Amino acid sequence: MIRRLVAWASPAGPRARLSVLIFHRVRSERDAMFPDELDAAGFDRLCTWVRRWFDVRPLDEAVQRLRSGTLPARAAAITFDDGYADNHRLGLPVLRELGLPATVYVATGAIADAAPFWVAAVRALALGVAHALPMPDGPAQPVDGAASRTAAAKALTRALVPIAAEARAAWLADTARTTGVDVVGTLAGTMLDWAQIRELATAGWTIGAHTVTHSNVALIEPARAEREIAESRDALAAAIGAPVHHFCYPNSGGQHTYFGPAVTDILRKLDFRSATTSRPGALAPGADPFLLPRLGVSPRLADVPELATAMERQRLAA
Repeated sequence: MIRRLVAWASPAGPRARLSVLIFHRVRSERDAMFPDELDAAGFDRLCTWVRRWFDVRPLDEAVQRLRSGTLPARAAAITFDDGYADNHRLGLPVLRELGLPATVYVATGAIADAAPFWVAAVRALALGVAHALPMPDGPAQPVDGAASRTAAAKALTRALVPIAAEARAAWLADTARTTGVDVVGTLAGTMLDWAQIRELATAGWTIGAHTVTHSNVALIEPARAEREIAESRDALAAAIGAPVHHFCYPNSGGQHTYFGPAVTDILRKLDFRSATTSRPGALAPGADPFLLPRLGVSPRLADVPELATAMERQRLAA
């Protein structure tokens, strides 16, 4: 009965719908400082359900079928943003066992700890400061527990988004020194390395571009945005020995515009085939492939009934 209802909401062909799920990290265990991240057991349980009820396709195939109106019934795709090493360590074994494909969008400047991934550096600072987290544009935010540290980290992330990448990195490094927080040591091994990226590609994962510095490409000058996108694409393509055709707009802080026609024009110029957003929704044939909505999966949706309800609401609304 449930399968028939799901198939009714997303039949095959021109009336099909595609649901794209977003993950960032897969934690070894639940962590109060990272309330939006699933632990490995929850990820396994959720993906087992997705495999049972949905037809999970590689993103490249899903985009092509979306354009041609040939999506299968109950179509879905799985994506990871940023390029965390636990995608390989904990995510890959689960998806490999289940036979599910995925896409990982990688911010190349942080690969193999070449530079601290700035969003993770904010979290490291929020975890490490003793009493208050400095801000670049106002008074420091007091921290006295997991909830206040999470709130302070989110506030600092929002404040740093509009700042140029070099200035942002310098501010974070200076703040780490003045507060005595070893950001580099804390983040060691956090991000994928090149060998892991190649292994994911060999395992059938789609490797997508996510800029070099995880900068908001809608807020920086177009020439800089094009360099960020092209250099990320080219570095990944060279590493895996295959073209990179899919992009994810970096979106940190939740209050800033992070995509638009100027960026879409750059992506078309650079021969990308799709770009994903963080906007909720499912996709119907004819949808703009450069504005693909997705459903963010957090512990709030880790229980199957909640995720199933959210996915079907989005499919019916598309």
